Formats: sequence, structure tokens, C-alpha cells
Amino acid sequence: MGCMQHKEAVAENNPSTNQAEQVNQPAQAMSSSEEDEDPRFGEVIQAVHRAMKGVKGREISLEELQRHRQETDLWVKISGNIFDITALANGSKRHPGGTAVLRRLASRMADDHDVTPAFSKFHYPSGHGVTWLKEFFVGTAPAPTA
Repeated sequence: MGCMQHKEAVAENNPSTNQAEQVNQPAQAMSSSEEDEDPRFGEVIQAVHRAMKGVKGREISLEELQRHRQETDLWVKISGNIFDITALANGSKRHPGGTAVLRRLASRMADDHDVTPAFSKFHYPSGHGVTWLKEFFVGTAPAPTA
């Protein structure tokens, strides 16, 4: 997704603020009810699964994942897959939404680092955010225990 598309998507989600203000707003975790209200959530998750089909990686424990929470070493979980987005967070690779949004997201992540709702809110199923995931893939989260 290009920079303008990302800003438009951000503004689209909150029409009461202008684009510049919205891009600089803190990232917030979404509740499960918000996931249900996000019309793209399911589409984005399906696109992530398609993009990651056939990609193998090691299982990343929650303890290991929690060690990667800094701008200089940032891993996130999206739909059960673990991604190292350090290069996006520190600016060595360009993120259309900027580095500040990723740093804020890191500071507000739950202990399990799951950013799936935030990712689906700001990325389109056919956008670069989904297609570039393989580049940042580290492994998979352990299956939840019952």
C-alpha cells in the first residue's frame, strides 16, 4: 500500500480528524467486538494465511517473543505468525505509516504481542503490508492450549 493509500485508510477509519492528526494518534488495541465490526478483518486474515501458505518456521515461545519488544528489536504476532518488524520500526526500511506508529504499537502491545486487529484495520488484503510479510517472517506462535 502506498503512503497516500495508507493515510486515506487511516483517515477513513476516523473521519472526525484530519489525516495528519490521525496518522500521529497512538495505536490502540482492538477488542473482539471491534474485530467483529471491522469489515476487512476476515479478509485480511485470509490474505495473511494465503501469503504465508507453505512458509515454514520454528515455533516461537511466548517467553522468546516477549524479549523482542523494543524499537531496536521488535517482533509482533499477526494471525499466529511471528514477524520481526525491527527494520520498519527503526526506519531502516520504509513503513508508509511512519516509524512512530510502530513504536507506539510496541509500547501498547499485550503480552502476547498480537497485533492482528491493528494490522487488519490499516492494511488491505491485496496491499503491500500483506504481500511483504514473508520478508519479515520469523516463525509461528505456539497453538493455544485448551
